Amino acid sequence: MRKILINQGYFGIILFIILNVIAMIFYPGGTIIDSTTEGYLFFYNFFSNLGEWTARNGQSNQFSAYLFNSSMIILALSYSLFYIAFLRMQVRVSDNSILNFLLIVTLIISLTGFVCVAIFSSDPETFDIHLLFVKIGFYSLFAHCIVQYVFIKSIDSFGKLISTITLVFAILLFVFILIMEFGPSPFENNQSLFIHVTSQKIIVSSILIYFFFQIKEARSLI
Repeated sequence: MRKILINQGYFGIILFIILNVIAMIFYPGGTIIDSTTEGYLFFYNFFSNLGEWTARNGQSNQFSAYLFNSSMIILALSYSLFYIAFLRMQVRVSDNSILNFLLIVTLIISLTGFVCVAIFSSDPETFDIHLLFVKIGFYSLFAHCIVQYVFIKSIDSFGKLISTITLVFAILLFVFILIMEFGPSPFENNQSLFIHVTSQKIIVSSILIYFFFQIKEARSLI
């Protein structure tokens, strides 16, 4: 059962990528600055644009929205199932109840935040609450990553690779949060939009890569 919970994480990653690629292909067009653009522009459209029920050019975007929102929920569920098994393995080698508690709480908050990102789209009617849950998701993920790093460093059974990757991921999350909070407004011009969209693409890719290496590490500890 433990192997199944761990290995299904690969399918969660693959499904997330496939669903988002298809959603990008069928996205009608428009960015938050220019409603006349055609199709999905990788460096000028946020992932959240895929989850909007009405595209930025005014056309219906229901198909892409269903795909994107489903991909978010699938990835959150997949990571939850994986972490149930992974956490049991961590608890087995550590009796630090404080770290274990912080790992669980920060992860639950983060995953809840990202699920709510799918529930509340970035359409104008729900944009503010969508942005709130984006920040909750990433802030709590950063906190979780810090606790995870401290935990890994305290246990000899974890490899140096996962320790290094966790640290790098934490740094990338920190930089992303700085850009999100203190960078130029993405609504200012295309250059500012490019900065925000590119940083989002990098951090989402990093999440998938980090998840992949966590699965790999868990498999080595079975």
